[in-house]
Amino acid sequence: MMRVSADADADDLVSRAARVLDLLGDQATPVALSNIARGAGIPKTTVWRLLKILSANGLVERQEVGYIVGPRLVHIAALPEDHELLRASAIPFLVDLHVRTGAMVSLGVLSGSEVRYLERIYGHLAARTPSYGRTFAPAHCTAIGKILLAYAHDRPFELAPPGALAAVTPRSITDIDELSAQLDAARSIGIAVNDGEFVRGVRCVASPVLDRQRHQPIAAVAIGDATSSLDVERASMQIRQTAFAVSVAVRAAAHARHASSRQEDMSRTC
Repeated sequence: MMRVSADADADDLVSRAARVLDLLGDQATPVALSNIARGAGIPKTTVWRLLKILSANGLVERQEVGYIVGPRLVHIAALPEDHELLRASAIPFLVDLHVRTGAMVSLGVLSGSEVRYLERIYGHLAARTPSYGRTFAPAHCTAIGKILLAYAHDRPFELAPPGALAAVTPRSITDIDELSAQLDAARSIGIAVNDGEFVRGVRCVASPVLDRQRHQPIAAVAIGDATSSLDVERASMQIRQTAFAVSVAVRAAAHARHASSRQEDMSRTC
């Protein structure tokens, strides 16, 4: 009985630490202890103890005005080389689309049942789309997540128990059969739509960035704006063009990197 209680306490501690790290990871500036406690919904004394442990392990760093993510966590979370290549190749096209439309434009990859955002381009007046100020978001509530799930051979929700799809807004899809039907439709047309399913009043449209050799997505790009401002048909055309351009750019960059690597290998052996 005591063992069960100890395990439960440990699980609760890890869960609270994760909430603190999530909160710090979404902020660009140091966060005061009181604001961390308020944002994470954890008593201030508990947050102080957690921060002390996390700081000692390099996961959090204390500064004069608050706390930031520590160097060890930054190293752990660093993007793989392929993701850096993808991000660098995509940015010019994301910027172009944002300049033309004024809407937020995002690049993301699938990470289990979540979307990991690699980049987002937006202005001061941009609608708060799912990617705004976030690193991760639930895939079933986002346009990028839906289009990537549509191509996934192993969909993480198909064997999920009832209630596994959490609702973020009243429009979130929580029925696995309904989600599967949407994913099938998204795959058939190469476009997925999130219509107020993560942020009320915000619509996003996404298209996949394809690996041209295997015709499988390596990422997806999305455009998002207020529902009243984003026409799905027009946005679909725009995001298809951007996704195609990114696909070509990534392939060219990967080819150039491979050629450079081969040249270096040859120079070492000559």
